[in-house]
Amino acid sequence: MEDEEEQVEPLHLDFEDREVYLAKIPPLHLDFEDREVYLAKIPPALGTAWKSVQESELMLGSIKLEKGRVLGKRKGVLTVNPSTLEPGVPTEYRIEIGETPLKLRVFSQDGSGRMAIEGTVKNSCTIMAQRNDQYSKLCKQRLIKSMVKPRVTQQLEDLPRHKKARTQFTIERPDVEAEDEAPDAKLLEKIDKKVKMSKDELKNLDELKNLVFHHFEEREFWPLKELNYHCRQPESFLKEILKEICVYHRKGPNKSCYELKPQYKSGVGSKG
Repeated sequence: MEDEEEQVEPLHLDFEDREVYLAKIPPLHLDFEDREVYLAKIPPALGTAWKSVQESELMLGSIKLEKGRVLGKRKGVLTVNPSTLEPGVPTEYRIEIGETPLKLRVFSQDGSGRMAIEGTVKNSCTIMAQRNDQYSKLCKQRLIKSMVKPRVTQQLEDLPRHKKARTQFTIERPDVEAEDEAPDAKLLEKIDKKVKMSKDELKNLDELKNLVFHHFEEREFWPLKELNYHCRQPESFLKEILKEICVYHRKGPNKSCYELKPQYKSGVGSKG
Protein backbone atom coordinates (compact mmCIF):
# COMPACT_ATOMS: atom_id res chain seq x y z
CA MET A 1 0.00 0.00 0.00
CA GLU A 2 1.42 3.19 -1.19
CA ASP A 3 1.59 6.13 1.14
CA GLU A 4 -1.16 8.62 0.44
CA GLU A 5 0.03 12.20 -0.04
CA GLU A 6 -1.35 14.65 2.46
CA GLN A 7 -3.49 17.34 0.76
CA VAL A 8 -3.38 20.90 2.16
CA GLU A 9 -6.12 23.42 1.31
CA PRO A 10 -4.82 26.83 0.12
CA LEU A 11 -5.25 29.81 2.46
CA HIS A 12 -6.77 32.88 0.76
CA LEU A 13 -5.48 36.25 2.02
CA ASP A 14 -7.56 38.63 -0.12
CA PHE A 15 -9.22 40.35 2.86
CA GLU A 16 -6.39 40.12 5.32
CA ASP A 17 -6.06 43.91 5.72
CA ARG A 18 -9.80 44.61 6.08
CA GLU A 19 -10.78 46.11 9.44
CA VAL A 20 -13.53 44.35 11.40
CA TYR A 21 -15.25 45.13 14.67
CA LEU A 22 -15.89 42.80 17.56
CA ALA A 23 -19.36 43.61 18.91
CA LYS A 24 -20.81 42.20 22.07
CA ILE A 25 -24.53 41.58 21.51
CA PRO A 26 -26.70 41.04 24.58
CA PRO A 27 -28.75 37.84 24.69
CA LEU A 28 -32.14 37.92 22.96
CA HIS A 29 -34.96 36.42 25.00
CA LEU A 30 -37.37 34.28 22.95
CA ASP A 31 -39.94 33.38 25.60
CA PHE A 32 -42.87 35.03 23.75
CA GLU A 33 -41.74 34.47 20.16
CA ASP A 34 -44.76 32.32 19.27
CA ARG A 35 -47.31 34.72 20.73
CA GLU A 36 -49.64 36.20 18.08
CA VAL A 37 -49.84 39.98 17.97
CA TYR A 38 -51.67 42.49 15.77
CA LEU A 39 -50.04 45.21 13.67
CA ALA A 40 -52.45 48.15 13.97
CA LYS A 41 -52.43 51.22 11.71
CA ILE A 42 -53.73 54.08 13.88
CA PRO A 43 -54.76 57.59 12.72
CA PRO A 44 -52.19 60.28 13.70
CA ALA A 45 -54.54 62.16 16.04
CA LEU A 46 -55.47 58.98 17.92
CA GLY A 47 -51.87 57.76 18.11
CA THR A 48 -50.65 61.11 19.48
CA ALA A 49 -53.35 61.06 22.16
CA TRP A 50 -52.54 57.51 23.26
CA LYS A 51 -48.80 58.24 23.49
CA SER A 52 -49.49 60.91 26.10
CA VAL A 53 -51.40 58.46 28.37
CA GLN A 54 -49.38 57.88 31.57
CA GLU A 55 -51.64 55.41 33.45
CA SER A 56 -50.90 51.78 32.60
CA GLU A 57 -54.24 50.40 33.85
CA LEU A 58 -56.40 52.93 31.98
CA MET A 59 -58.78 51.37 29.45
CA LEU A 60 -58.22 52.91 26.03
CA GLY A 61 -61.49 51.70 24.50
CA SER A 62 -63.67 48.75 23.50
CA ILE A 63 -63.97 46.76 20.24
CA LYS A 64 -67.05 45.06 18.80
CA LEU A 65 -66.35 42.64 15.93
CA GLU A 66 -68.73 41.08 13.44
CA LYS A 67 -68.93 37.30 13.33
CA GLY A 68 -68.52 36.78 9.61
CA ARG A 69 -65.70 37.78 7.26
CA VAL A 70 -65.99 39.72 4.01
CA LEU A 71 -63.26 39.04 1.43
CA GLY A 72 -61.08 37.54 4.14
CA LYS A 73 -61.42 40.55 6.44
CA ARG A 74 -63.34 40.91 9.66
CA LYS A 75 -64.93 44.27 10.37
CA GLY A 76 -65.86 45.96 13.62
CA VAL A 77 -66.21 49.20 15.56
CA LEU A 78 -63.77 50.77 18.04
CA THR A 79 -65.16 53.10 20.71
CA VAL A 80 -62.38 55.10 22.39
CA ASN A 81 -62.46 56.25 26.00
CA PRO A 82 -63.02 60.06 25.78
CA SER A 83 -60.77 60.66 28.80
CA THR A 84 -57.76 59.50 26.74
CA LEU A 85 -58.39 61.98 23.93
CA GLU A 86 -57.92 65.68 23.42
CA PRO A 87 -60.94 67.86 22.60
CA GLY A 88 -61.99 67.56 18.96
CA VAL A 89 -60.55 64.06 18.37
CA PRO A 90 -63.23 61.55 17.20
CA THR A 91 -64.21 58.73 19.57
CA GLU A 92 -65.73 56.28 17.05
CA TYR A 93 -63.67 54.30 14.51
CA ARG A 94 -64.28 51.43 12.12
CA ILE A 95 -61.70 48.64 11.99
CA GLU A 96 -60.75 45.93 9.49
CA ILE A 97 -58.74 42.87 10.55
CA GLY A 98 -57.07 40.50 8.09
CA GLU A 99 -54.11 38.13 7.83
CA THR A 100 -50.79 39.56 6.68
CA PRO A 101 -48.25 37.66 4.53
CA LEU A 102 -45.36 39.58 6.12
CA LYS A 103 -43.18 37.67 8.60
CA LEU A 104 -42.68 40.35 11.23
CA ARG A 105 -41.47 40.14 14.83
CA VAL A 106 -42.03 42.65 17.61
CA PHE A 107 -38.89 43.53 19.60
CA SER A 108 -38.64 45.30 22.94
CA GLN A 109 -35.84 46.69 25.09
CA ASP A 110 -36.20 47.89 28.65
CA GLY A 111 -34.14 50.40 30.57
CA SER A 112 -31.54 47.82 31.60
CA GLY A 113 -30.83 46.90 27.97
CA ARG A 114 -32.70 43.58 28.05
CA MET A 115 -33.92 42.69 24.54
CA ALA A 116 -36.75 40.27 23.78
CA ILE A 117 -39.16 39.22 21.07
CA GLU A 118 -42.68 40.01 22.25
CA GLY A 119 -44.51 38.11 19.52
CA THR A 120 -45.06 37.39 15.83
CA VAL A 121 -47.40 39.46 13.65
CA LYS A 122 -50.12 37.23 12.24
CA ASN A 123 -52.84 39.79 11.49
CA SER A 124 -52.97 43.46 10.55
CA CYS A 125 -55.61 45.87 11.81
CA THR A 126 -56.56 49.10 10.06
CA ILE A 127 -58.34 51.74 12.16
CA MET A 128 -60.26 54.50 10.35
CA ALA A 129 -62.38 57.30 11.77
CA GLN A 130 -66.14 57.09 11.27
CA ARG A 131 -67.49 59.72 8.89
CA ASN A 132 -69.67 61.65 11.31
CA ASP A 133 -69.93 65.21 12.65
CA GLN A 134 -66.80 64.82 14.80
CA TYR A 135 -64.73 63.69 11.81
CA SER A 136 -66.08 66.49 9.59
CA LYS A 137 -65.20 69.07 12.24
CA LEU A 138 -61.67 67.64 12.57
CA CYS A 139 -61.14 67.79 8.78
CA LYS A 140 -62.35 71.39 8.73
CA GLN A 141 -59.88 72.37 11.46
CA ARG A 142 -57.03 70.70 9.56
CA LEU A 143 -57.96 72.58 6.39
CA ILE A 144 -58.03 75.92 8.20
CA LYS A 145 -54.64 75.27 9.82
CA SER A 146 -53.09 74.33 6.47
CA MET A 147 -54.31 77.59 4.91
CA VAL A 148 -52.82 79.82 7.62
CA LYS A 149 -49.28 80.83 6.68
CA PRO A 150 -46.90 81.44 9.58
CA ARG A 151 -45.49 84.95 9.81
CA VAL A 152 -41.73 85.25 9.67
CA THR A 153 -39.80 88.29 10.91
CA GLN A 154 -36.46 88.84 9.21
CA GLN A 155 -33.96 91.52 10.17
CA LEU A 156 -32.43 93.28 7.18
CA GLU A 157 -28.95 94.75 7.23
CA ASP A 158 -29.73 97.24 4.47
CA LEU A 159 -32.99 98.77 3.36
CA PRO A 160 -34.36 97.21 0.17
CA ARG A 161 -33.89 99.34 -2.89
CA HIS A 162 -36.84 99.79 -5.18
CA LYS A 163 -36.17 99.88 -8.87
CA LYS A 164 -37.31 103.03 -10.59
CA ALA A 165 -39.95 102.58 -13.23
CA ARG A 166 -38.80 103.22 -16.77
CA THR A 167 -40.69 105.63 -18.96
CA GLN A 168 -41.31 104.30 -22.44
CA PHE A 169 -42.25 106.35 -25.46
CA THR A 170 -43.92 105.02 -28.56
CA ILE A 171 -42.98 106.69 -31.85
CA GLU A 172 -45.29 106.02 -34.75
CA ARG A 173 -43.69 104.84 -37.95
CA PRO A 174 -43.79 107.60 -40.58
CA ASP A 175 -45.83 107.11 -43.71
CA VAL A 176 -43.62 107.08 -46.80
CA GLU A 177 -46.33 108.45 -49.08
CA ALA A 178 -47.17 111.23 -46.66
CA GLU A 179 -43.52 112.39 -46.55
CA ASP A 180 -43.71 113.37 -50.20
CA GLU A 181 -46.38 115.96 -49.47
CA ALA A 182 -45.35 119.48 -48.50
CA PRO A 183 -45.63 120.33 -44.76
CA ASP A 184 -47.59 123.48 -45.52
CA ALA A 185 -50.16 121.49 -47.44
CA LYS A 186 -50.65 119.15 -44.46
CA LEU A 187 -51.08 122.07 -42.08
CA LEU A 188 -53.62 123.79 -44.30
CA GLU A 189 -55.52 120.52 -44.67
CA LYS A 190 -55.75 120.10 -40.89
CA ILE A 191 -56.85 123.70 -40.41
CA ASP A 192 -59.53 123.29 -43.06
CA LYS A 193 -60.89 120.17 -41.36
CA LYS A 194 -60.99 121.69 -37.88
CA VAL A 195 -62.25 125.11 -38.82
CA LYS A 196 -64.54 124.01 -41.68
CA MET A 197 -64.72 127.56 -43.03
CA SER A 198 -64.24 128.68 -46.59
CA LYS A 199 -61.59 131.21 -47.55
CA ASP A 200 -64.31 133.74 -48.39
CA GLU A 201 -65.33 133.84 -44.71
CA LEU A 202 -61.83 134.80 -43.52
CA LYS A 203 -61.65 138.52 -42.97
CA ASN A 204 -58.92 140.65 -44.41
CA LEU A 205 -55.92 141.06 -42.09
CA ASP A 206 -56.29 144.85 -41.78
CA GLU A 207 -60.03 144.52 -41.37
CA LEU A 208 -59.59 142.05 -38.50
CA LYS A 209 -57.02 144.30 -36.78
CA ASN A 210 -59.41 147.24 -36.94
CA LEU A 211 -62.16 145.07 -35.46
CA VAL A 212 -59.87 144.00 -32.60
CA PHE A 213 -58.91 147.63 -31.89
CA HIS A 214 -62.58 148.50 -31.82
CA HIS A 215 -63.33 145.91 -29.13
CA PHE A 216 -60.33 147.01 -27.04
CA GLU A 217 -61.88 150.48 -26.99
CA GLU A 218 -64.74 148.91 -25.05
CA ARG A 219 -62.59 146.86 -22.63
CA GLU A 220 -58.92 146.85 -21.74
CA PHE A 221 -58.64 143.08 -21.10
CA TRP A 222 -60.14 140.29 -23.21
CA PRO A 223 -60.02 136.47 -22.98
CA LEU A 224 -59.43 134.79 -26.33
CA LYS A 225 -62.72 132.89 -26.52
CA GLU A 226 -64.80 135.87 -25.45
CA LEU A 227 -63.13 138.17 -27.99
CA ASN A 228 -63.57 135.62 -30.74
CA TYR A 229 -67.27 135.46 -29.92
CA HIS A 230 -67.48 138.96 -31.41
CA CYS A 231 -64.89 138.51 -34.18
CA ARG A 232 -66.10 135.05 -35.31
CA GLN A 233 -62.78 133.94 -36.81
CA PRO A 234 -60.68 130.79 -36.42
CA GLU A 235 -58.98 130.96 -33.02
CA SER A 236 -55.58 130.13 -34.49
CA PHE A 237 -55.96 133.02 -36.99
CA LEU A 238 -57.11 135.47 -34.31
CA LYS A 239 -54.40 134.30 -31.93
CA GLU A 240 -51.68 135.19 -34.45
CA ILE A 241 -53.07 138.74 -34.66
CA LEU A 242 -53.20 139.07 -30.86
CA LYS A 243 -49.59 137.90 -30.53
CA GLU A 244 -48.56 140.80 -32.75
CA ILE A 245 -50.48 143.62 -31.08
CA CYS A 246 -51.22 142.37 -27.54
CA VAL A 247 -49.61 141.15 -24.33
CA TYR A 248 -50.86 137.88 -22.78
CA HIS A 249 -51.16 137.83 -18.98
CA ARG A 250 -50.31 134.45 -17.43
CA LYS A 251 -50.60 135.60 -13.81
CA GLY A 252 -52.26 138.25 -11.72
CA PRO A 253 -55.87 139.49 -11.56
CA ASN A 254 -56.15 139.51 -15.41
CA LYS A 255 -54.86 135.97 -15.87
CA SER A 256 -55.50 134.38 -19.32
CA CYS A 257 -56.42 137.75 -20.82
CA TYR A 258 -54.98 139.85 -23.64
CA GLU A 259 -54.07 143.54 -23.35
CA LEU A 260 -52.94 145.92 -26.11
CA LYS A 261 -49.24 146.69 -26.20
CA PRO A 262 -48.38 150.25 -25.07
CA GLN A 263 -47.51 151.40 -28.60
CA TYR A 264 -51.03 150.46 -29.77
CA LYS A 265 -52.86 152.11 -26.88
CA SER A 266 -52.30 155.64 -28.17
CA GLY A 267 -55.56 156.92 -29.55
CA VAL A 268 -57.51 153.96 -28.07
CA GLY A 269 -59.86 155.00 -25.28
CA SER A 270 -60.21 152.45 -22.46
CA LYS A 271 -63.73 152.10 -21.19
CA GLY A 272 -63.12 148.97 -19.03
